[in-house]
Amino acid sequence: MPFQKPSQKKVQPTIEVPSKYGSHASMIVAETLKGEPWFALRDEKGVYETTRDRLDTGLADPRRYDSNRVIETPNTRAVVK
Repeated sequence: MPFQKPSQKKVQPTIEVPSKYGSHASMIVAETLKGEPWFALRDEKGVYETTRDRLDTGLADPRRYDSNRVIETPNTRAVVK
């Protein structure tokens, strides 16, 4: 039987968020300029944008689990200005 080197999994950094699907004020990274009060928020998948009326409502935010948003990987980090 050949010798197998034990593999170690790399630990992925986790971001603590108050809920799995909702958007919260503690997740705000920056305010964007789109006319309305839009905010850039960061969760475990990356950065997404949502409006003020979606923050801290207790409801799921469709913009957070939208499949069309860009997902961050360790090699590509979104820059929010």
